[in-house]
Amino acid sequence: MIRRFVTVLVVALAFGMILHQALALTARQYWERASQETYKSPDELKAQHEREQRKGEHYAKVMCGDPRVKAVALTFDDGPHPAFTPRILAILKQYKINATFFVVGKMAKQYPNLVKAEAAAGNVVGNHTYDHVNLTKIPYSRIAAEWEKGNAVIKSIIGVDPVFCRPPGGDYDKAVIQAAMAAGLTTVLWTDDPGDYASPGDKTIERRVLDRVENGGIILIHDGIQQTIDVLPQIIEHLQRRGFKFVTMTEMAQGRTLAYRPLHKHRPAAIRGIAAADLGIR
Repeated sequence: MIRRFVTVLVVALAFGMILHQALALTARQYWERASQETYKSPDELKAQHEREQRKGEHYAKVMCGDPRVKAVALTFDDGPHPAFTPRILAILKQYKINATFFVVGKMAKQYPNLVKAEAAAGNVVGNHTYDHVNLTKIPYSRIAAEWEKGNAVIKSIIGVDPVFCRPPGGDYDKAVIQAAMAAGLTTVLWTDDPGDYASPGDKTIERRVLDRVENGGIILIHDGIQQTIDVLPQIIEHLQRRGFKFVTMTEMAQGRTLAYRPLHKHRPAAIRGIAAADLGIR
């Protein structure tokens, strides 16, 4: 009897160890996949949006501003960075404009004073997840945790909940958008991406931005890239000479530059300070 009990116990322990190892391996595998960065081009995002529209899928996301208004939104991803964020803020102050910073939660937690400085200068702080992973590669519960942890860090620093978010790389699906909405967030994508994360050269970054810029454009650039900082003043000056006004995502979403469109299936009622029926979703 004792021998049988010991045998059962040993088998149970062995099975438990195997199960634990299998679960750990699965977790490592999906985090490894989720950590592989990919970036969608504006054309890829537009094509995905058009596929959704053909299928009758209408998600709470902002693709661009009002094409009738000569305004653009500068957005910075992946910060804050102590060697770069203060310099970006100094440039924005010099030209008397504001931008939107999509911060990574773990970076914001490490450098809270930089996030405070962003908000104090009149910029908008958005959620770029906590760990900066590809959200389409992880389960819904983890997606929700990424948004919620990012929200919590931002609120602990600046005292208010973020309203906007951006999935790393522009990788999103229905689960990513719905988890964002459940966290009170509206997803923001982009129309203009010069690929500055790859450091292609400051002149290349400038040319790519200026060649694609349009009314209601959302420009994606990155906090933490030296070449971006080097060319940022020239980009701002060029766009100002062409008559563009710089706005934050809050200004775009509150109708100063965003064309209102009726919502269909998904109404982001949790978005704070913006009536769901009034927010234009592209």
